[in-house]
Amino acid sequence: MTRTDEETVLARRVEEACLNGWPALTTMIFDGWLLRFSRGYTKRANSVSLLWPGTRPLAAKIRACEALYARQGLPPIFRLSTTSTEDIGAALDEAGYGAGEDETAVLYRDLAATPPSGDSDGAFVQPDPDDGWFEAHDRIQGLSAAAAADSRALFGALTVPAGYAVSLTGTGSVAAVAFGALHDGIVCLNSVATAPDFRRQGHARRAVNALLAWARCDHAATAACLPVVACNQGARTLYQSLGFSTEISRYFYRRKVA
Repeated sequence: MTRTDEETVLARRVEEACLNGWPALTTMIFDGWLLRFSRGYTKRANSVSLLWPGTRPLAAKIRACEALYARQGLPPIFRLSTTSTEDIGAALDEAGYGAGEDETAVLYRDLAATPPSGDSDGAFVQPDPDDGWFEAHDRIQGLSAAAAADSRALFGALTVPAGYAVSLTGTGSVAAVAFGALHDGIVCLNSVATAPDFRRQGHARRAVNALLAWARCDHAATAACLPVVACNQGARTLYQSLGFSTEISRYFYRRKVA
């Protein structure tokens, strides 16, 4: 992907917002790479991201990362983003890593140019999640008790302002949830999900619109971004209709083959 200097700066800002908006329980920097550890809950929070090229030989550096993840009882996983200028594909091939998986597109919307004004009736945003939000989130996402506990710990690791949205049915049931975190004027949206019985009724749209309005009005956000599985055309169509018309970057994961 060829970028102008301005596009490169923006893509890196969005990458920062994505990393800070989905934190890890523990992190460390190793020769320009960001290592994240979170008891195995989500690949984003348990993988290596390349920030800038280092100086160590790649093969030895990869082995060192593998040892650090082994100490945590975790498999070594590399998250490779188009925002990075470093190509370690051949080194991962030699180290026995499999093909890329879970390719994800990071979509972008300029809120300064197109302020949020969509339908958010029946949806609201909380600056702090309560048990009700977590219970709805865990139920809709289908999390096990262990994963739900890890999820709460991860949300508790946030250091940036965050909003937790719900969209309610006419009877007051939670139909959809969404989450957004702000960094450097960009709100990064995650965990957008709708309960099966209420899909295709506009609830995810309302929850996202509520988050965008909250970010713009309460925190002067100028942009929004969100990750979506690249091949999920239904989700991409929804987000396109919500103004996320620019694909700012992509990333995928590579894990060591047993």
